[in-house]
Amino acid sequence: MKSSIHNFTLIAFITVILTSFTTNKVKAESTLTKFGAIAKAESLIPIRPGVPGKTPFWNGSAQQFIYAPAFDYKPIAGTAKYLYKITCEDNTTHNFINKVPYAALSEAWETMPIGLFELQVIAQNRAGDSIGLSGSGKYYKAAYFNGPYHQPVMPYDQSAVLALDQLMKKDYVEYWLTNNVPDPKYLNYRYPAKIYSALVIGAITYAQLKPGTDDATRSIKLAKIVADYMLDIRFKEGTPWEYFVPTYYGPHAEKAPIDHLKPINNFSIMGVDAGNAFLDLYDYSGDEKYLEAAKKIADTYLKRQLDNGSWYQFVNHETGEPTAENIVIPTSVINYFDRLRTNYGVKGLEMSISKTLDWIMNNPVKTFNWQGQFEDVKALPPYQNLSREQACDLAVYLFRNEKDIKLAEELLRFSEDQFVIWEQPKKIAYQQPRPGGKSENWITPSVQEQYVFWMPVGRAAGIMMETYWEAYTATKKEIYLAKAKSIANAFTLVQKAHDGDYPTFFTQYPMNKWLNSTVYPAKLMMKLEKNLQQLKK
Repeated sequence: MKSSIHNFTLIAFITVILTSFTTNKVKAESTLTKFGAIAKAESLIPIRPGVPGKTPFWNGSAQQFIYAPAFDYKPIAGTAKYLYKITCEDNTTHNFINKVPYAALSEAWETMPIGLFELQVIAQNRAGDSIGLSGSGKYYKAAYFNGPYHQPVMPYDQSAVLALDQLMKKDYVEYWLTNNVPDPKYLNYRYPAKIYSALVIGAITYAQLKPGTDDATRSIKLAKIVADYMLDIRFKEGTPWEYFVPTYYGPHAEKAPIDHLKPINNFSIMGVDAGNAFLDLYDYSGDEKYLEAAKKIADTYLKRQLDNGSWYQFVNHETGEPTAENIVIPTSVINYFDRLRTNYGVKGLEMSISKTLDWIMNNPVKTFNWQGQFEDVKALPPYQNLSREQACDLAVYLFRNEKDIKLAEELLRFSEDQFVIWEQPKKIAYQQPRPGGKSENWITPSVQEQYVFWMPVGRAAGIMMETYWEAYTATKKEIYLAKAKSIANAFTLVQKAHDGDYPTFFTQYPMNKWLNSTVYPAKLMMKLEKNLQQLKK
């Protein structure tokens, strides 16, 4: 299998790319699949539509919509009715009347084509004369699911092994083994809590796949070198965020042109990444120092938890003071505490978990302000930069624990609506100038990362894939399984186009590589294959 990937010819490359593009186009133009019919009907149902004074309008900065949206357009005094005038890029119009200016577009959504459309909501008097414009905007209607899409190039577990095999051979990975320090040429090593942790987890996963081999021995040596380096650079005992691995570190961080990327700052949820890496290494090696490191991270979380149940998103690690007023969405902390409590018998976490969950249920679950949680993006005002990861985290928690399945499905629909691209976009509002950033070069299905970085990212796709699987497990709805497999199939297509790698971005062009976008999808692809094999039994 390796030789076939490594000797991939130009003709085969073009074939894969054309197949990935045209398969979705054919489906869009053909009759609906079994699941397409279901998805089409569901696309008419809005997701948490806003109602003035009752339910907030969360989608003012959205990049796309799969499900019929509603917008925060204002009432005009003396209006008898509102004309919704919709003009699509194929010059068709799809108009309807409603008594309020913020109704969902369900009545017109079914007949509207995929692509950009302009919306005007015009206030009218009883005679039908216009008395003002309540609101207007230009938006993108994205394709609903009409899959399953593609066939896998190889079994999902083989795909994951190949991706990790490729990662372990990278120069910036080999550098650790010969120098015991990070490669200064690899820019993303400036994010140790995120990237070092991912490398530790990836190395352990790789060793588990190849027990008793030289590769396993080498990988565990790598994991220990990186983990021990993380231990050495932790914030000092007695400081407010003691025992946390820095979010930003090294020369590249020190020279960062943006203040929030400098080493003095700490992104509070990054402690979870390091903690999970230490726990994985403890599970494999049995070395107590890694378990103790993970427990100390939890202790610091307990000490720094706010009365409201969460934590500030960005803080000065020396003073403990926030560097932005944003509160973090701590779904990952709940999962981390739950792992410590369940697998390692750590006591005293229950009250903190309860407070954290209460904050989540009383804030983003009500406001739908699923703000992006990324260390390389500064804190932004509400609704300007939504993402899907924390909504998926909560959905997975609810599915697994069989709690409020209705809410879990709503969170999943939100994540799909705003971030999943099932079929090749005709046009989108935001594109990077590089070829890989242009939507015509994306390989779909794909999943976008966040509003302000509207790119198809592998780690984001892995999270959606996992959430669909959990939804299927909890509800037994076959469409969720079809969606999970469609994303997994896309991973194998993208991998074949990139010589065996899981690239960071689902495009036909090589772009900047974040190794965490290889590690986490590889783990999830292996998990999905194992689950599917169990399902067959």
